[in-house]
Amino acid sequence: MTVLRQHVKKAALAVAIGAVSCTAQANLVTSIKPLGFIASSIADGVTDVEIIVPPGASPHDYNLKPSDVQKVKSADLILWIGEDIDGFLDNSIDDIERKKVITIADLADVEPLLSKSDHDHEHDHDHHKEEHKDEHKHDHKDNHGHEHHNHAHDDLSVNWHIWYSPQIGKIVAQKVADKLAQQYPAKQDLIAQNLENFNRTLALQSDKIKSQLAPFATKGFYVFHDAYGYFNDAYGLKQTGYFTINPLVAPGAKTLSIIKQEIAEHKVSCLFAEPQFTPKVIETLSKGTGVHIGRLDPMGDKVALGKNAYADFLQFTADSYAECLSK
Repeated sequence: MTVLRQHVKKAALAVAIGAVSCTAQANLVTSIKPLGFIASSIADGVTDVEIIVPPGASPHDYNLKPSDVQKVKSADLILWIGEDIDGFLDNSIDDIERKKVITIADLADVEPLLSKSDHDHEHDHDHHKEEHKDEHKHDHKDNHGHEHHNHAHDDLSVNWHIWYSPQIGKIVAQKVADKLAQQYPAKQDLIAQNLENFNRTLALQSDKIKSQLAPFATKGFYVFHDAYGYFNDAYGLKQTGYFTINPLVAPGAKTLSIIKQEIAEHKVSCLFAEPQFTPKVIETLSKGTGVHIGRLDPMGDKVALGKNAYADFLQFTADSYAECLSK
């Protein structure tokens, strides 16, 4: 009798595990967490959202694990940028049906909104091109064979940190809603409601952020890498410059010299580091110049996925700016 009970329990467990596995396959997968903020806002109550790049990791040098490949293959919908930031998905995406993939770089409405990497100071721009020429060569050889990861950085062209653009965020949210409505027709009303909430919350939050950051419109600052142009443009911030084009390559002595000069010339208020890349050089510059050090997290590791996740992420970024710029 005991043996029979054990068999019954094992059979029930197997059925339960199978059911969970089937449920887990019905989901929306995004390459990086910031895209997950948009996706989870629209998919709330519809389907689960999973992220490929884990907390604390950088998409710039991420390598897919077998479990990641399986996650991509079993997804109902995949959201990725398709250029530079998440190029690690290139090979895996090739095997997925086009109708299950949203490639933001290919969206017609997004293209006119794309901006170049921010180079307000022409001498800084030219210097970066020269100083990083050799560094990029080394990066290409050592970056696990993913030469395509930094092509947008190499030619100083498009800024693919598009999740910082509220305008692009709205377009992506609409596309996610359209795709989910096709895949989950029984939940079309909920999806439409989530999209309406997304747009309303984003508009309200954006107004709040503009008011919050308005007092700092003339304060200059440096960031660790050139990721925040869309946010700065949307909310009226004045970025003086950036430390390095490629977040995997530390700035050289010439770059540091220029930064020190600009800190003095423009009375820069803050130097912003990032949790994914925290070079000691920032501490050195702070001690040498007396400016404040802030923290910006372009991956939003501390922000939870959910109904208002994207608006929460933008507010989290605004708070990070205000904390340092208000000193």
